[in-house]
Amino acid sequence: MRCGVSLHRDGAGIVARCREYPACEGRGATAEEAVERLRASLLFWLEACPCDTTTDAGLVLDIVHDGTRRA
Repeated sequence: MRCGVSLHRDGAGIVARCREYPACEGRGATAEEAVERLRASLLFWLEACPCDTTTDAGLVLDIVHDGTRRA
């Protein structure tokens, strides 16, 4: 399963969101930390949902928008 991830700055931190599952998000001091927390949020949701059997090894997070980079 692939999910498109958007990264945005929120104050001093980074927020990672998945467009396929808008209720899930991850927050962290770095993009890596935010994406890892998003992964944990998605896995928790997917494991609780009886409609999907996706496991950690099958979950791929692709950064499709990185709003954390300054021009």
